Amino acid sequence: MRITAALAIALSGSALLLAACDKTPGGPSDGASADAASDASGAVVDDAPGGDATGAPVADSTLDMAALAERRDPERLLRYYVSAIRVGDWTSGAKAWSLDAQMTPAKLEAEFGGKAGPKLAVGKGDMEGAAGSLYYEAPLVVDFGDGRPSKRGTIVLRRVNDVPGASEEQLNWRIERTSTLTQ
Repeated sequence: MRITAALAIALSGSALLLAACDKTPGGPSDGASADAASDASGAVVDDAPGGDATGAPVADSTLDMAALAERRDPERLLRYYVSAIRVGDWTSGAKAWSLDAQMTPAKLEAEFGGKAGPKLAVGKGDMEGAAGSLYYEAPLVVDFGDGRPSKRGTIVLRRVNDVPGASEEQLNWRIERTSTLTQ
């Protein structure tokens, strides 16, 4: 009987220790970053690095290319972008950015490339309108699998709000900036 009680106490102590692991400073429990890191809290995108059972990158021909023409749902473009980064398709990932951002495949590869790709988690964002444009800002967490420190910040998408004379590119959602990329 004593062995069973001691075992129960040890197991409940272990469970408490494991539960406390997510409560470290700067961890996923920090405000908006918690939303980005947890599907249960409404994450829009939470993708693991691409790979097969051996960890080798897998070519992904299933990218939602129609997301590049999206005008209603900014989260669709975010899912496209995260999927492109996950599979190492830097050219497709760069297409998600606005022309003004001057994002290139080489810049994305320098940021996200390496032996172990990053895991990106994008939380539910907020939409605002300003001077003929719509903006969508969401929390973003980038966790690297190669020992680099995680990055937490925001990602901002923009589109022109049906202004006469706007180009097709301006009418579609595009990434304008993120605080997690080194420039």
